[in-house]
Amino acid sequence: MDPQYVDPGEDKPREWLALPGGGIRPVVSVPGDDGTAELLAYSAWISRQHPVCRWCGRPRLGSGRTCGSVECVAAMRVEGTS
Repeated sequence: MDPQYVDPGEDKPREWLALPGGGIRPVVSVPGDDGTAELLAYSAWISRQHPVCRWCGRPRLGSGRTCGSVECVAAMRVEGTS
């Protein structure tokens, strides 16, 4: 095997949280404002990376400006007409 081979996934930090009973869960350490680190589930961290709807805070759909709910679309239309 080539000693210079580098797995492309090696540059990503991998963190795991040990659960009672021997299970593990992928987590991400997020530095807080006060210097402490917060552990987030990987799925929660990924959802923070996506743009959110400005009316409700849920992730936006595709390249749209809202989450797609009836209330948020209506609020966007009202704001666009004024």
